[in-house]
Amino acid sequence: MSDNKASASGLKTGRHAKPAATPTAPTAPAESGPGAADAATTDKAALPLAGAVAGSDVFPRVVAVIDCGTSSVRAFLAEINGREQRILEDLVYPIDLTPGFTLGKLDREAMDGVVQAMIGIREASRAYGITQIRAVATSALREASNADVLIEAVHRVVGIEFEVIDGSEAARLYFEALTALLSRCKTSLTGNVLLIDIGGGSSSVSLIRRGKLAHSVDEHYGTIRLFEHFRTMKDSVDFAVSIDRYAAGSARMLLGRLPEGGVKHLVVTGGEVRRLVAILNPGSTELLDTLDPTVLDAWYERMQLLTPKQRAEACGMDIYGAARLLPAACLIRHLCKESGAAKVLVPHLTLRDGLLADLLPGAHGPHSLDSEHLLAEARQLVSRYGGDLAYAENTASLAVQIFDQTKMLHGLGDRERTLLEFSALAHDIGAYINVRERHKHTMYIIRAADIAGLTHLEQEMVAHVARYHRRSAPEAHHLEFQALPRRQRVVVGHLASILRLAYGLDVERSQRIRKVRCEIARGQLLLHVDRRQIALERWSIANKQGMFSETFGFDVKIVPREDE
Repeated sequence: MSDNKASASGLKTGRHAKPAATPTAPTAPAESGPGAADAATTDKAALPLAGAVAGSDVFPRVVAVIDCGTSSVRAFLAEINGREQRILEDLVYPIDLTPGFTLGKLDREAMDGVVQAMIGIREASRAYGITQIRAVATSALREASNADVLIEAVHRVVGIEFEVIDGSEAARLYFEALTALLSRCKTSLTGNVLLIDIGGGSSSVSLIRRGKLAHSVDEHYGTIRLFEHFRTMKDSVDFAVSIDRYAAGSARMLLGRLPEGGVKHLVVTGGEVRRLVAILNPGSTELLDTLDPTVLDAWYERMQLLTPKQRAEACGMDIYGAARLLPAACLIRHLCKESGAAKVLVPHLTLRDGLLADLLPGAHGPHSLDSEHLLAEARQLVSRYGGDLAYAENTASLAVQIFDQTKMLHGLGDRERTLLEFSALAHDIGAYINVRERHKHTMYIIRAADIAGLTHLEQEMVAHVARYHRRSAPEAHHLEFQALPRRQRVVVGHLASILRLAYGLDVERSQRIRKVRCEIARGQLLLHVDRRQIALERWSIANKQGMFSETFGFDVKIVPREDE
């Protein structure tokens, strides 16, 4: 299929705002790949780089965002002025990174191609005076065992740092891109929204509930991945039917893993999806387009019977490109059949739009969502693992009440408060696996889950706070805890100490105590509650206050309501 794939040397630009300044592909240095000599870094310092700064009020400014995907390296060079953004250059370097997930490692040709693409983007950025760049990579580099070699080569030769993002960060970026697009269209989507980006190596799946990103997962369903699975089939009908049947199973699994509640809007994007729209809705210029499932079914039935060459001619593209349309079309049509969706919304957005959205005023920024989004994800975890949401909500409420009233002791801020509330909501989900060791299983689940809006380190902290809500406090032989940076170990200790007290106030799991007033007196933390009968709670707190006492130096005593 090599004759059907574009080489890394091909540079396409689009949406020019300043044609005279349009950069061209640079001449390659003698050595530019992972084995390049240090001489290849000449003049690297001429392009100072800055990370993504959310909500910067310096306008107008010109930025670059880069996405290294399975089939290409793409970049937007854009001007941001307030809430407005203008694409100056849309740079595309086709590069085949498929070996990253088919063989588990990238070959030298692919790595050299990425380095050359990044040199081209660097030169284009210099032409516009860009100093702020964010570069991310997705599934191909996530799965390649030698991705670090490429990342280091790009940094050494080009001076740009790649970040290999996980599925949850990709989901957050698509969510931010959709939010920005809906705002530009002056529209909104009510009810549960299923947002799927069908990529080359994987698909990003997100459930948006009441405008909040409540659930996300990265599915190993990609157009290139499926093409590679079935490319050896000589019969073109078998090829098409096998993809369709595989897509049917994937759609059932994908929808079956979603939280309960149904889906009102099916929103699907991706390069192949947009190409399908161009074929089935020729001439459409809408930012938010639609696909009719019946039209898509009819298109698939026609394509199924054609030879690869005939498909390519019918689609107006090469054989490889036409073959990649089938996995996207098949997944969409089976998602519609299984969910009952009467139409599919197709927003014209990319991962780079999400990267740009991170730079707008008031944006959350990389790996970040506000507390409402994060807590929606925590509640979704509770529901997914059969937890008692009323109990979880009350425990979280008690925890933040204690947190707010003991700030003079811990000195922590709003972000740590959100991490505590997330941990408190999810602290008991490990009981789904095993009740006796539920705290440890909670830690495992949180660490393994796709949680958008938390950095990797924050996710580790949340997992540890939940793990230490009962039984043993952190010990020297707890290697995963000891691996955390010192500051984070201290914060985990503070938050877990508070969570233990909240946990101890509802040992009956009846939400009998909903309010607590904290007072420091006579070397003690007094927990005033609006109940007279507190013998069970007094026993519980006596057994759970040890970690708080060791951390803050105050014993804890629960105080009943006084007689009226």
